[in-house]
Amino acid sequence: METLVIPANEQQRIEALKRYNILDTPTDGTFDRITALAASIFKVPIAIISLVDTDRIWFKSHFGLTLNQINRDGGLCASAILSNDPYIVENASEDPRCLANPLVAGDFGLRFYAAVPLHTSDSYNLGTLCLLDKSPRKFTEHEREILMEMGKIVMDEMELRLAIRDTVYSVKSITSDIDLHLSDSIRFLDTPDSAVQKDKIRSHLDASRLFIRNLQQRLNDL
Repeated sequence: METLVIPANEQQRIEALKRYNILDTPTDGTFDRITALAASIFKVPIAIISLVDTDRIWFKSHFGLTLNQINRDGGLCASAILSNDPYIVENASEDPRCLANPLVAGDFGLRFYAAVPLHTSDSYNLGTLCLLDKSPRKFTEHEREILMEMGKIVMDEMELRLAIRDTVYSVKSITSDIDLHLSDSIRFLDTPDSAVQKDKIRSHLDASRLFIRNLQQRLNDL
């Protein structure tokens, strides 16, 4: 088995992973559809979207498998993130990289493994989209290309969720500032002068503040 190698940019890679706020999140229909589709296209019993954490490999989606995570030092995904190229093991029982791997040598009986890294726009490999089988098989160049494209789709979905989360945070910050401004304006109007005019302005500002607060609540529910 390959000795576990830690990427040279490991600290930055982990920080990038945390930026996506995806570890230990609930199941997601989009990612589950991708693993189910991958298993169907490549005719394998198991397909996984994995994320390599500091000491574990956590599965965002796992088709054909009940486990949610495994130790990092026992997972081939830890090796697959070391390169931007596909990591292919066509027959693990003959591949010197993984002969002693517990998934290969143990009861699980892993024989085939194919993975592509989930590569961020700033060049960090967060995990993999991988295929597993208990029977050896050949993996063609065309299949590699398809798997690479599917890995890009997974990463696109993660980037989309990150962008939405960042946008929501920005809008919430803006509306909070507006709400504070309106509150200050109302307090400023609490003087004994021009009572009728101030009542009209206060009514308008109160309505505006209520609108902003409702908008904030809707953003919190996203």
